[in-house]
Amino acid sequence: MNHPNRKILILLSFVLLAWSGPVRAGDLADLIRSWVPVISTPGNEQALAAQIATALPVGLRVDKDPFGSLFVRRGDGTPGLAIFVALDGYGWFVSGVTPEGYLTLDRPGLPPHPGFDAYLLGSPVVIATRQGVLKAVVSQPAVHLLTAERRRTLVDNFSLETAFVDLGVRSAEEARAKGVEILDAVHLRPDLTELAGRRWAGPALGLKTAVAVLAAAVKDASAKMAEGTAAGWLAQTKFALRGRARTTSLGAVRARNGLQPKAVILVDLIAADRAAGGPALGGGPVLVQAVEEGAPLRTAVEEIARKTGIPLQKAAAPDSPLLAAFQEGVETLVLALPVRYLHSPAETVDLKDAEALASLLVRILEQGGGK
Repeated sequence: MNHPNRKILILLSFVLLAWSGPVRAGDLADLIRSWVPVISTPGNEQALAAQIATALPVGLRVDKDPFGSLFVRRGDGTPGLAIFVALDGYGWFVSGVTPEGYLTLDRPGLPPHPGFDAYLLGSPVVIATRQGVLKAVVSQPAVHLLTAERRRTLVDNFSLETAFVDLGVRSAEEARAKGVEILDAVHLRPDLTELAGRRWAGPALGLKTAVAVLAAAVKDASAKMAEGTAAGWLAQTKFALRGRARTTSLGAVRARNGLQPKAVILVDLIAADRAAGGPALGGGPVLVQAVEEGAPLRTAVEEIARKTGIPLQKAAAPDSPLLAAFQEGVETLVLALPVRYLHSPAETVDLKDAEALASLLVRILEQGGGK
């Protein structure tokens, strides 16, 4: 059929299926780029929370808790829907200073995987002190000069007990004069590498991208944000709640007890490109199937994605510390950002995935999850 409006209808169908949404790509990229250098480890989230607060629009109620979490909401009372993301990432802290001026390290909470600490070996790091950020490097002997046994001990059995941070000073007094104190946060140097195809890579890039995605979504949805909706950036999520299973996040429990939302969407990270048929980088946000088929919140989110043409991958539910805090009496759903090389110094994200996830969250905030 040669209908005069056929070309227009075809064009509109392509527009509907396109990934572009209400979130402006440049704005989101700018947020990610500006927040990559900000250290945000458990107990040291205040700097990133302050950056987020300055990016939020006026007209929304903004609350902070004593532990560093940040919340925005439309309306008073118990939220019908809350969207949460972790504010803290994995890292280390200064545990001591040797007489020669080297810093020793410890880690808050458990690592994401057994080999995580080994990324420190010979790597540049940054230290957040009260006087500012210091640059340093973790010492590493010349491997080619070591015996085979010493190489195995160094690489295969690396632990924080053998990690020494070199500031370039000669004594403990010089290190302290630079502002170093016990419990100062330590992180791999947050270098951002822009790859081909609008893909970016760097340490903790998945976390900073997820944090920026929710901030951009709240900003773009603020004028139409549904009554009774809330969003939050949760601090201290890497600490386990005392008296509970070690997989129960302290920050998430505090958020539940403080807001008592009826339904929760968790913005999380998921490993990409690990197996055929699994989440793929560039394939769009991932709906983690942590609820039964036909659950109202999941159905509403899938319908929003379908109507707006936002691609939605699906994956089996991982063991999420954030999720565990909301499983009793709260309808939950996980929307994850696919990350290649998750929990490594080369975490890689696709900006198209981030933009698609942000656009989906805008629609959810405007509709209140369809509730």
